[in-house]
Amino acid sequence: MNILNHFKTLLQTLRVMSNSNLPNSTGGIKRVASPLEKPSKRELHLLAPVRDANGFKLRQQDIDKSKLTAYDQMGGSLSNDSTLVEGKTIEEEEAEGAKYIIDGRLRKVLPYYFTYLTYCKLRWRDRNLLDVFLSEFRDRTPEAYKKAIESGMVCINSKPADLSTIVRNGDLISHRGFRREGHVSSKEIKIVYQDDDLLVIDKPSGIPAHPSGRYRYNSVTKILQHEMGIVLHPCNRLDRLTSGLMFLGKTAKGSTKLMTQIKDRNVSKEYIARVKGKFPKESITVDQPLLTLNPRLTLNVVDFVKGKEASTEFKRISYDPKTNTSVIKCHPLTGRTHQIRVHLQYIGYPIANDPIYSNGYVWGNNLGKNGEADLEQVQKRLDEMGKTRAASSWIHPQEDGEKLLDEICPHTGLQMYTEPGINDLELWLHAYLYEAKDGSWSYKTSYPEWAIDYNRKYMEMALDEARKCGETQTQFNVGCVLVLDGEVISTGHSRELEGNTHAEQCALEKYFAKNGGIRDVPLGTELYTTMEPCSLRLSGNLPCVDRILALPNITACFVGVMEPDVFVKNNLSYKKLKDAGIEYIHIPGYEEQALEIAKKGHEKKVEDGKTNEKENLDETDQ
Repeated sequence: MNILNHFKTLLQTLRVMSNSNLPNSTGGIKRVASPLEKPSKRELHLLAPVRDANGFKLRQQDIDKSKLTAYDQMGGSLSNDSTLVEGKTIEEEEAEGAKYIIDGRLRKVLPYYFTYLTYCKLRWRDRNLLDVFLSEFRDRTPEAYKKAIESGMVCINSKPADLSTIVRNGDLISHRGFRREGHVSSKEIKIVYQDDDLLVIDKPSGIPAHPSGRYRYNSVTKILQHEMGIVLHPCNRLDRLTSGLMFLGKTAKGSTKLMTQIKDRNVSKEYIARVKGKFPKESITVDQPLLTLNPRLTLNVVDFVKGKEASTEFKRISYDPKTNTSVIKCHPLTGRTHQIRVHLQYIGYPIANDPIYSNGYVWGNNLGKNGEADLEQVQKRLDEMGKTRAASSWIHPQEDGEKLLDEICPHTGLQMYTEPGINDLELWLHAYLYEAKDGSWSYKTSYPEWAIDYNRKYMEMALDEARKCGETQTQFNVGCVLVLDGEVISTGHSRELEGNTHAEQCALEKYFAKNGGIRDVPLGTELYTTMEPCSLRLSGNLPCVDRILALPNITACFVGVMEPDVFVKNNLSYKKLKDAGIEYIHIPGYEEQALEIAKKGHEKKVEDGKTNEKENLDETDQ
């Protein structure tokens, strides 16, 4: 029972005691108030949660930090900690903030002293303090926690604890420590959208969403607080290694509205992942139930007995035979921890650089496919990661990552860490699109580079095709390439075939002719075009987007540049393809080239000073 519940019980008791002495209106018979009787306005005010200026409910620890000092909590004059400052509240100490250093790919925080405050949790009651530390936290060694208690750095209700201390209900635990935070990625946190209530960002991989474990100031909320001067509250949950869309509430109003939509499953989510192997071309739905097997290790597994309902839809976007990896779209229908990662591991296509679920040392050669693993051995080996062994993954089998050094910190006597490596800073899983199911809002990011680096060579081939076009004053010059499993199966460019033919049209017609006139393409075909497919042709010819829609075996359309509003305005190809379930992916970096080639000849005037009206009518966009 927490302090608030204690207070509620006390109020009820006082009301019963006071009401028992009041005469009944019918004749002086004493009555006892029912515990279910409606509280008075004054009592409701006393029971109401304390909120900050933006309407967020404050935790008791936050309230305590504004009143309590680390000096008093750590024993006052009884403490031998010379870093404690008498009279300075814990909140004031924290407000001094972090001192950041950007060191190449890493964001670092200078070491500092910090005082943790927490109340006894239900699962901690009547347990040994050291046992609680060892079972709940893994960022320090058992010896480190033991030393902290023995040296007086842990107090219970402002009194030093010892190794025999039992944690009781209502206890306030204070832990003073010298912190060396883990380093994180120095990549920019990009703002996707913001208003008075909400901030939407594109979170880089390798940064925790909020303070936890070895990270405090090196977290998204604290970094943005440092940069923007506002306190933000996460509305959705992204793992430290996962990148992509993250929603942060500026006010309780904005936060509650979005969190309610997510909780009620009124938000559709799309993630992009890059996985080991040649993913099936057909869409797949995985329904295996999930269980958090070890919260301390954040290890989750498929468990048909104790697991909770979980469902994820997967669809392949592209396949790279050179690296034997596939880029896929993931659509989680439920929101379990590590859901996408565990479901992909279970069906044999783990995320290729996942340091947990594609780690050969931890899972063996089978990488946990179909749940085949010795889970005791898995937990034992996973617990070594970041300590005696650095992390590894299927795509990066070398153990390049953080682990403990032999070097000892002079302030704490603890082992220090190596710098994070490639397996610590990036996971090929990206929250790409979030949208309300009622259509009231939608946010998306660009594709991460790891999801499109393989596709660039085909866009460059498409540009080479576009360069084959002759000059024109009233048409765009566009190139197109069709790819299947890493093999080019057809190419085309504007006006390559007779008539005012478009690049996509030419590539498709050439493929049909090569395959006996069968007007279809194989399942899994990827289409690359230097300019987005047209959605309208004033000549009455079939627009390219409709040609693509007639071929459902085309699974993805990669685009170099959006079509300018020169000839036809409001191109609807993105919406049409998206509504049909065909992935529409812009590959950035080719806009200038694509437009320069597309407009080759536009700067020249027709000899008579007029455009060719027939040509303009027949070919309005390519």
